[in-house]
Amino acid sequence: MSSVNFDGLFDRFSQQIYQSRKGRLRMQLIDALYRRYLPLTSLNEADVLDAAGGLGQMSAWFLSQGSRVNYFDVSEEMVQAVTEQFAQAITTDRLLVSCQSITQLETKNAFDLVNAHAVLEWLEQPYDALARLQAAVKPGGYLCLMVYNKHMLMLRHLMRGTMARAMAGEIAGDRKGLTPISPLDPNEVAATLRQSGFEVISQAGLRTFSDLAEKTVIDWYDESDVFESELRLCESRPYCDIGRYVLIIARKADSREK
Repeated sequence: MSSVNFDGLFDRFSQQIYQSRKGRLRMQLIDALYRRYLPLTSLNEADVLDAAGGLGQMSAWFLSQGSRVNYFDVSEEMVQAVTEQFAQAITTDRLLVSCQSITQLETKNAFDLVNAHAVLEWLEQPYDALARLQAAVKPGGYLCLMVYNKHMLMLRHLMRGTMARAMAGEIAGDRKGLTPISPLDPNEVAATLRQSGFEVISQAGLRTFSDLAEKTVIDWYDESDVFESELRLCESRPYCDIGRYVLIIARKADSREK
């Protein structure tokens, strides 16, 4: 098996990832950073690939910007949910939905923007898929990646009593839960992009201190204050290196601009 399919984990995935306070914070940070770094006016009528798009939150975001979105996911349950939720966008040809694996991604036409969130870490060979994603971006286009941070996972093991396991390098998930099988070093991902002709515009940690604090402490804070503090810190070291996820926004070189 080259990847993990979330069929059978649909309800748990939906509730823990998207409907929780952590999920809302993650989406708020993504929204703020995209608005800060992406050319929003150019997204109108842009062709966007939402790779392994899950329940379609990012497809909805790009549709709200006027983009044409090509969504796919390997999970039939996810694809069915997106098909039902976005029926009007599908009918009006603003959204194309398909069921496929990112490991077989091949595109006839390149995209203005390729979006891939929380998928590479669920693959046995994440960098093979990263190469496919890079190839799908037009010259001058954008690649937006969100990856599960290996360093934060290591830190959490050390803090929670599994030091021996952490120091042995046994931090990956076992395919049965929501811990990824291939957590990534975000700096290695960014270096790979640069070596492939991409300019890394932003590298931000998503959920830094808020994922390390005790739940009683975070619950005591106002949710908007946590967001503002996370946003203020997320691109500065050491915080950008300890987020639960790291969001990388990169632009592909365009020889016509030289």
